[in-house]
Amino acid sequence: MRQRSKQVISLALTWDGVRWPTKSLPPKARAFLRAKSAKLTTVSAQKATELFSQDEVIECRICWVPRLQGGPHVLSEPFMTPSGKRLSFTAKRMVRFGDMLGVVYLRD
Repeated sequence: MRQRSKQVISLALTWDGVRWPTKSLPPKARAFLRAKSAKLTTVSAQKATELFSQDEVIECRICWVPRLQGGPHVLSEPFMTPSGKRLSFTAKRMVRFGDMLGVVYLRD
């Protein structure tokens, strides 16, 4: 059986889950998302859905941008996990960048 590599996903999101361009973030927020402690993966909504449904994500680094974007473009679509249960993540670290909040979520 092939061992799957666990992934770290790094994203900037609005409060309603719409992707936000990282270029518009302050330098410290971009550095937070590019932490050197692990391989970071920027993914499409389809790829995020695939990684979460296969339980391959061990860490999410999210920079929450205080905006409501609206529309159909959200992070991922509904998916079923192998166990049929919700994936449990815990917020382990929070960092403020002005009116933005960076959060590291680790898989329980």
